[in-house]
Amino acid sequence: MKIKYSITACLLIMALFTSCNDSFLERMPTDQQSDGSFWKSAAEAEEFVNGIYLFLVEPENHTIMTDCYTDNAVPVHVGAEQGSLSAGTAVSGNPHFKQLWDAAYAGIRRCLVFYQHIGEVPMSDADKAELTGEVQFLEAFFYSTLLKYMGGVPVPDHPLALREPMPARTSEEDTYKYIVDLLDKAAPVLPDIRQDDDHGKPSAGACYALKARLAFYAHKYDEAEKAAKKVMDMGKYGLYDDYANLFQPVAETCNEIIFDREYLENPKNSREGSRIGLFFAPIVMGGWEALSPTQDMVDAYPCTDGKSISESSLYDPAHPFANRDPRLAASVLWNGSTIAGHTYTTGSIGDGNHTRTGYSMRKYMNPDNDGINNYDWTNFIFIRYAEVLLTYAEARNEQLAAPDKAVYDAVNAIRQRKSVNLPGLASGLSKDEMRTAIRLERRLELAFEGIHLFDTRSYKTTEAAVTKPVYGMRPNGEKFLVENRKFNPARDYLWAIPLEEIDLSKGVLKQNPNWD
Repeated sequence: MKIKYSITACLLIMALFTSCNDSFLERMPTDQQSDGSFWKSAAEAEEFVNGIYLFLVEPENHTIMTDCYTDNAVPVHVGAEQGSLSAGTAVSGNPHFKQLWDAAYAGIRRCLVFYQHIGEVPMSDADKAELTGEVQFLEAFFYSTLLKYMGGVPVPDHPLALREPMPARTSEEDTYKYIVDLLDKAAPVLPDIRQDDDHGKPSAGACYALKARLAFYAHKYDEAEKAAKKVMDMGKYGLYDDYANLFQPVAETCNEIIFDREYLENPKNSREGSRIGLFFAPIVMGGWEALSPTQDMVDAYPCTDGKSISESSLYDPAHPFANRDPRLAASVLWNGSTIAGHTYTTGSIGDGNHTRTGYSMRKYMNPDNDGINNYDWTNFIFIRYAEVLLTYAEARNEQLAAPDKAVYDAVNAIRQRKSVNLPGLASGLSKDEMRTAIRLERRLELAFEGIHLFDTRSYKTTEAAVTKPVYGMRPNGEKFLVENRKFNPARDYLWAIPLEEIDLSKGVLKQNPNWD
């Protein structure tokens, strides 16, 4: 790919994602400067690094929307590019692939520019090391995004010039090792946790949590367990009591959040705020209602006694949402739900603009942004402590003959969060039974957070998830078939390298298997 960004372009992106107490991102440049006049002070180096955050993976199309490519949800706008991805009919020219690639490599290029110039900046060695660690984490995060979507990718060792071609792809394993090496370098020079003015910057906890995630997906369970345990043993992170409010501004500095994308409190544009509300809020709030949770996902939430709806005496088909896991109501809207003083109704199911299943997404919907007259200011969480606990539990379980107390404790901590308060898992579960239980917990706890697609890819269950018939529920309680979807297991476990990049490389970049 011919990356055409200059140093000056980096400086245009400082009006970045923060809120009233995210002040590290408020250190904006007062003017545009040329490469020759830049890198003269610590403040300028910090400003440059702040600009890198703009290129973090987009929460809307490339994170939340990925649940529509699983059994959790389907997209409303089937004629758009996400419709073909969900249906299994996408081609390598799909704009999503190019958007993801361009943003990641734009961020990577800026990291490489930083490494070239940080030696010129008058800073203490300790400050320089910490700022370098911050950039190393960001580079690792960009590559981790590419890796989980596309497999092994090119790893340039310098900022590419205007017409310089992208190098050949590295293997998936070598890309993984490169990321882990970055994280291992960054963690020792970063604080365990970021708080106060520095909240939102990478930390050692974020390094180990991302390492645990990637090792887990690579089935390197011993490495995943060790990395997750490092986060746990720090004693700095914990579970926020109120699950529903965890995804609202009130919780944005809590210690469950390990790494997030931050926004201004009164955003003026998409650089300062998110479009999560615009994309996913119900039409009654002024959003596009773009994601429709499936009946399969809704039915997967247990009753308050911890039993499935097929097993629990608390489940009443005439009142299917009563006595259910509180995370269901915190994540999903159904006919008759209230939000921002409105009643959500589903009388227009499947008309091309409203829900296709009778459900919509509640998680991350900020009732204070009713009318969606502004960009959203709720920070989007990329990594949180609950995922670390679940990764630890599953990775440890995979290495044991049967689950031990440490596995149970990690899972039960999440089930028994104060606002959830489900019973602990039954004692005496086999290894296979525990695996099933943890995978269900991951699906429900992390719904709409950009996790489930990659979990199923790791488990090689995406085909089974996607090809389930998709059902919804009408206002009268009648369940109905929405659609049947396709999945090509020889192709669809990875996204395509963008067709344009393949063409530009003149044969250097090789396409993922069975893409056109």
